[in-house]
Amino acid sequence: MIIVGAGIVGASFAYHAYQNGVDKITVLSSHLPGDRNQATSNTWGWVNGYASNDKSYAIFRLANLNYWQKLINYIPNLNYTSKGAFIWDQEEKELQQTIRQHQSWRQSVKISTKSELKKHLPYLINIPPIACFGADDLAIDGVKATRELFKTSGSKIIETNVKEIVCENNNVIGVKTDDEIINDDEVIITAGLGAPKLLSTINIPYEMNSSLGLLVYTKPLPPLLKYPITGFDFHARQDDKGRLIIGGKFDDDSSKEENIYDTAEKLIQDMSTRLNYNGDMILDHFTLGKRPLPVDGRPKIGRLVNQKGEKLNGIYLAVMHSGITNAPLAGKLGIDEVLTGKRNNLIRDFSPQKIVTQEEFQNV
Repeated sequence: MIIVGAGIVGASFAYHAYQNGVDKITVLSSHLPGDRNQATSNTWGWVNGYASNDKSYAIFRLANLNYWQKLINYIPNLNYTSKGAFIWDQEEKELQQTIRQHQSWRQSVKISTKSELKKHLPYLINIPPIACFGADDLAIDGVKATRELFKTSGSKIIETNVKEIVCENNNVIGVKTDDEIINDDEVIITAGLGAPKLLSTINIPYEMNSSLGLLVYTKPLPPLLKYPITGFDFHARQDDKGRLIIGGKFDDDSSKEENIYDTAEKLIQDMSTRLNYNGDMILDHFTLGKRPLPVDGRPKIGRLVNQKGEKLNGIYLAVMHSGITNAPLAGKLGIDEVLTGKRNNLIRDFSPQKIVTQEEFQNV
């Protein structure tokens, strides 16, 4: 089995392939785990079950949230840095509606009052009237998780540029790199924003969007945030090294910022006004990551067809945002489908070439 892409989605496929008895797993990627150009290296690391007005996707995210805990219990050195998260990035009426909606989908979320917030976020200065508390939300270091999944899988990771998919008579038989052709009867594409270019080599047009995400890391600080928090124009959490990881409005696009360094400094300055801390918050570094965004916002997981509608054998696609939330079951259920041909109901609605409108989400 060949896996193209060495981020957290590729790592999950490798791990679950190994768990299912696949003894030869080759991972090909121009960016190795931890490379700053990987989307996984630039994730905030929040695992959650939210997907407003899209029940199928919310249920899938929630299932991933639950499955993450099983992986953490089973794999050595895999852990979360915090459990639970507070969100108040909507107006009060809309936030209450979001909470009720996700409660109806059996997610462990509730309204937290101002007095509860003061108790759990004692260093926060401007306490909102209410917030949503996701009791089971996790904060996970994406790079560490990726490395542990690959390590446990025993896969062989090769740093190389995959240029083409090799296909004969609707059967994918391998890939072409800068140096050679590598043959295999199953190729799994987990290359994020690299997927459209690869698919174009077998005449499959595939559109994806992207946005640029800025995250700022401070120098280590005393414990200030036990939980990740998301407000209207910021999100922040503290990692296991004591660093605050700060972003602006959640999923905002920083590609139009004229001076990224100044923007990074301002994020820290703004955060210093939100937390009751007398010391200095100092910029350690910042990351800029291109988010791989499927056109309709849903994960794309499954087999492909050509422009005539004919099924392609030997190729499987998995691209999504957010990988940090969706990777575990994308890999587990994806490998199950690859090996057995059976498609799990949890990924039934996420066929790679199906685009769903917002109106259709609401009618699901």
